[in-house]
Amino acid sequence: MKLNEVFCNNVKYFRYRKRYTQEHVAELTETSVTYISQLELGHHTPSFEKLDALAKALEVEPFEFYVRRDFKKLPARVDMLDSE
Repeated sequence: MKLNEVFCNNVKYFRYRKRYTQEHVAELTETSVTYISQLELGHHTPSFEKLDALAKALEVEPFEFYVRRDFKKLPARVDMLDSE
């Protein structure tokens, strides 16, 4: 798996783990929903400033976006109906 794919999967994974929508992450990072979507699809590489903002929003350390994980399958979207 390429490093960019590792990053994309981890952004999506940490967002799902927090049960955040792309819109919520965009608000927390002062970016757009399109930008967050493009990060998760691998179409953008964030600056260090954006990476730090994303890590703070998702409550992880920045390096964790680059740790390879064994994902079976990530869901297509966050089901906000099940959130507490």
